Amino acid sequence: MGILLRGPVIRTRALLLAGGRGSRLRPLTDTVPKCLVPIAGRPLLDYWLESLARAGIREALVNTHHLAQQVRRHLAGAGKESGVRLVESYEPELLGSAGTIRANRSWVDDADECLIVYADNFSEVDLGELLAFHRAHPEALTMMLFHAGDPKSCGIVELDDAGRVTSFVEKPEHPASDLANAGLYVASADAYREIADLDAFDLAHDVLPRFVGRMRGFPFAGYHRDVGSHEALARVNAYAVRRRRPAVFLDRDGTVVEHVHHLTEASKLRLVEGAAEAIRSLRLAGYCCVLVTNQSVVGRGLLSEEGLEAVHAELEARLAEHGARLDGLYYCPQAPRGDEAVAVEHPDRKPGPGMLLRAACELGLDLGASFMIGDSLSDALAGQSAGCRGNVLVKTGLAREDDAAHDAVDHVAADLPAAAAWILSLQEPRSVRRSK
Repeated sequence: MGILLRGPVIRTRALLLAGGRGSRLRPLTDTVPKCLVPIAGRPLLDYWLESLARAGIREALVNTHHLAQQVRRHLAGAGKESGVRLVESYEPELLGSAGTIRANRSWVDDADECLIVYADNFSEVDLGELLAFHRAHPEALTMMLFHAGDPKSCGIVELDDAGRVTSFVEKPEHPASDLANAGLYVASADAYREIADLDAFDLAHDVLPRFVGRMRGFPFAGYHRDVGSHEALARVNAYAVRRRRPAVFLDRDGTVVEHVHHLTEASKLRLVEGAAEAIRSLRLAGYCCVLVTNQSVVGRGLLSEEGLEAVHAELEARLAEHGARLDGLYYCPQAPRGDEAVAVEHPDRKPGPGMLLRAACELGLDLGASFMIGDSLSDALAGQSAGCRGNVLVKTGLAREDDAAHDAVDHVAADLPAAAAWILSLQEPRSVRRSK
């Protein structure tokens, strides 16, 4: 019998530098922390947490300062959702990027390396590729680089034939290249401790020049931008909206929650087993999860819109308990006028595609790469009419024995977890592919 030999497990932690005030983004940052500024409807920090999770990094330290309470509340939910254990390091006075490392010298005591991230950047880099590059060379520090349009405004490096950094100049008058510091580093545990012991304030000005000749550059050709000004924020938002995320549209009753005829009480809401975990796995893979539900209980006078909001608040609380959340929630309150379940009586009432189309417009979704999961023929028809890539029927609700519904979909699954597994088996969604 053969023996399977495995290499040593490399223990990686991350440091997210997220405490900046974002002065150039005022007045937006008077009330919103810079790291939570929305990019295509999502907090900037969430993009980094998603990237960490995909790279297998399960522990991250986040420094906070400006509007720290808001960031603290966000971390509590985002950590559960991403599966990354988040530790806050609050700074009553900003310590600087190197100062944060100094104050958290012990963060790498039981780690082999640390990924250091300026979390006010938006990037499509594959962190797994960056880590693999770092581990393939002997230098203790790796700096990610990008091609700068204005090299005079950046920290510029030169590389030798082996990819080692031979010079680093912050905002040079006469740039030697256009390879710029991207604010993303991988440091061995020893290098991290060396930085901490320098008693320095800023990485770029005080630390990186000391590593010239003993760090490698990782040139990245994909999309990477600082979100430091209103102009930059507008450009990043425009890019994120243009690239459009794939979505999974979810019916509510019989799909995400157990079917109850005319559910009007939050206390009777029960999640389908594994539903929260399925939603979480889809979001970690890059899909936007949007609930689209017909709620004729409002149109029939059985429940007020305030009552429906209470039911949905309970749903979101149940999902949050398992580290999951929805990116959007849309409902149609119209009561049906006839008995024909597949007739479009209102654009928003499924099988009408209105809710899906509106979500695509408001959330920047790519319908052609999206899926609809539901428990009835009307769900499948809504997905088809909206131009979704695929429609999945689950057998946990109304359509257990509905042959017409079975014939109208691309896949029939036992439940939402099985439907999510099928979608994830097809291919990597566009939004998480590295830019070429």
